[in-house]
Amino acid sequence: MTFKVGELVIMQNASYYTEWNGALGVVVSPLAPRTSMDLLSMQYRTNASYRVKVLTRDGIVVDARPHQIRRLHGPDEATTQSRQRDRSAPAGIF
Repeated sequence: MTFKVGELVIMQNASYYTEWNGALGVVVSPLAPRTSMDLLSMQYRTNASYRVKVLTRDGIVVDARPHQIRRLHGPDEATTQSRQRDRSAPAGIF
């Protein structure tokens, strides 16, 4: 799953700052190989990640790997999906 710059995302699977799980964020830069500090092992690692601004009081920008963020679906998308599911269901025979 790829994300576009400016897209709203939800943070998940935080490896260190677990209080950010469920926090909203905005993708600031596209997917690219970046070197960042792994705060668990205290080693620098190069991973493909996005720069994401976490929308908290601090407004910090973090590197997030693709499995650590998920797309925030708007109300129009959820309605469209549920309508498509309803149409594809066979009619019941009574």
